[in-house]
Parts: sequence; structure tokens; C-alpha cells
Amino acid sequence: MALLSILVAISVIVCITQSLSFRRLCHYVEGELAREPQSYCPRATVILPCKGLDPGFSENIGKLLAQDYQNFEVIFALASESDPAYPVLKEICDRAGSSSCRLVIAGINLQRAQKINNQLKALSEVGRDTEILVFVDSDVIAREDFLRCLIAPLADEAVGATTGYRFYVASEHNIPSLLRSLWNRMSAWEMASPQYAFAWGGAMAISKSVFDRAGVAEQWDRAADDDLSLTVAVKRLGLRVHFVPRCLVESAGDAGVSEIIEWTNRQLILTKVYYPRLWRRAIARAAVMALWLTCLFASVPGLLADLNGVSLTAFLSGLSVIPVELFFLWRARHLWQKVLFDRGQYLRESFLSCCLALPVAHLILPWMTLYSVLTNRIHWRGITYELKSPVETLVIS
Repeated sequence: MALLSILVAISVIVCITQSLSFRRLCHYVEGELAREPQSYCPRATVILPCKGLDPGFSENIGKLLAQDYQNFEVIFALASESDPAYPVLKEICDRAGSSSCRLVIAGINLQRAQKINNQLKALSEVGRDTEILVFVDSDVIAREDFLRCLIAPLADEAVGATTGYRFYVASEHNIPSLLRSLWNRMSAWEMASPQYAFAWGGAMAISKSVFDRAGVAEQWDRAADDDLSLTVAVKRLGLRVHFVPRCLVESAGDAGVSEIIEWTNRQLILTKVYYPRLWRRAIARAAVMALWLTCLFASVPGLLADLNGVSLTAFLSGLSVIPVELFFLWRARHLWQKVLFDRGQYLRESFLSCCLALPVAHLILPWMTLYSVLTNRIHWRGITYELKSPVETLVIS
């Protein structure tokens, strides 16, 4: 009887919370897509930290430099001239001229993540006439009005920072990558919440005055994370992070099992250290789903021993979570397709493949999430970090 009560309660909670969350997400995204473009175009500096050559690197940089935005410059930052990206970027800068883009060498600092060290070096080169700071990753494929869309909401003084978001698209038969896609898309639901929305470092913008007032550079001095620490600093001022669906970035999501585990572990631990409020929400959700899974399996012996009303009702009540989630997976798929269609892009994986991956996600993801309670160590682009606190990062190797 206890199993029945728990499974019924969890099923009701899942149905109610997903209904409310999706309604909020749908209303937010459709409202943003219907918003008319604004003419707010202050002087902007785009900071792009690089390490190595991502697929389509030169093409991505070309699209960034060709933005439909009249008043901006790009500062590329590398750790050293030995980086494979150096000759490519140097040629691009020489061809474009110093008024459009510059290249700086940041060196190595073992007290913070290399990405942040590159960003801080670039920040020291920003001119006094810059009003807006934009941070992007080298694998971002920017639409022609990317900067205009990302910067426009900053005209509202209640907006502290704007952000896009990464959207992983995986091959149909790559189950680990499909799991990451599902996990990442569910995280995107939080972007419609003023309470939990967060900046994504691959595409985020902030006014220079807010950046300075929030003390973001000081927060980054010994940090391993740029976006979540910026999020917390901005919200501490009473300002909000504004998600821009038009700046959603589609990325090829295929990867091996070890890379997916490393990526998921890194996202959770960075959130734990830099945005604990959101991490506690993820832990609570994972704990509920772990309890649901445990109770569902615990009901099976009774069901096999005797097909009585209580055992069967308990099992079916617990199993009802799956069709509820499939329904919202289908609705969310149509919503994200609408966003990507606005960019001239399409979802590639089938709905069936996502349906088949969902039960596997329930078996694995809650435990991976709960594992983040046990460690603060991450591995990122060949470097291992121990995150002691938001302002103390130890480079292990």
C-alpha cells in the first residue's frame, strides 16, 4: 500500500510540474519569437576565447565578423602562439584590419580556468567607448542578426544579461548522445523562469557598466566557470537573465560514452559550486526520480507473485510517468523545431529514437545527477580542476 501511495504521488507531481513548466516555456518562447526587432545597437566588443580548431572554425569566425551590426569589434584570446588556432586567427585579423578584430595572447594562470584567463586578458584590451560586452564560443554558428538579437533586450534596465543556449542534436542510434540531448533540453526549460534562468557562456551579453558593478571580473579571478558565476553576480544586483530563443545554437551532439559522462559531470559540478540554488533543484528532481525508479522495481515481485489489485495498480501508477513525459517530449519537440525553423534549421533525430532513449534516461541520469554530491573535480579540455569554492580553483593536471 505504501508503494502505491508513493508511486501515485510521484505521478501526480510529475504531471503537474511538467504541465506548469511547459506552459511557461511555450508562452515565453512564442512571445520572444513574436517580438519585433529593436534598433538598440550600442558599441559592442565580442570576446572569443579559443583553444584548438573546432569543426567549421574558419566558417564560424567568418559569420561572426559578417554580423548585421554596425558598431562592434572582436577580440580573440589564446593561451599561446603554439595553439593550432593562432595562425588561422592571425591571418583573419591581418585581413580584416585592427578596427574589426584583434588577437591577444593570455599566457597560463594555474589559479583559474584557461578559458577565463583568456577572457580576462581580452577584457583588459577593451576600449573605453565599448558599452556592451559579448562572450561567445568558437563553435557557435551565428545567424546574421545574432548580435542584434542578443543585445537588444539589454535596452531594458531590469535585464542584467542576455543569453542564448546550446541545443544538442544527436544521431538516432547514438544512445549516449541522445541521453545528453534529452538532459540538455530539459535543462533549457529553466530558461523561461525568471527565478532559475542562467547565462550560457557560448553566447551571452552584458552591459559593461553592469559587468563592472556586479564585480564579475573579480569573481572570475580564481574561478573555473564564467557563465554561472556571472549569473549569480547579476542576480545579486536584483537584475534578471534574459533568454533569447533566436540565439539558440544547434550543435552536433554525437560523442562517446566517456565524453558524455565527463560533460554531464562537469555541468552538474559547475552548477553545484557556482549556482547552488539551481543544483539543489536538480538534486531534488533526481532524488524524486530515483525514489520512483526504486519503488517501481520494488513493486515487480509482488506483481509477479500475485496479480492482485494493489500490486498492479501500484505498477501501472508508476509507469504512467512515461506516457506523460512522452507527451511533453512531443510537444517540446514541436516548440524547439519552431525555434530552429526561425534559424533555417531542422531537428535531425526522429521522435521515435527519443522515445526509445527516455526509459534509458530514467535508469541512468538520476544516479549521475546524485553522484555530483560526492565530488567537486571536473575534467575540461584536457585539464583537471578541483573546485574548492566559487573563488578558489585548483589545477590538478
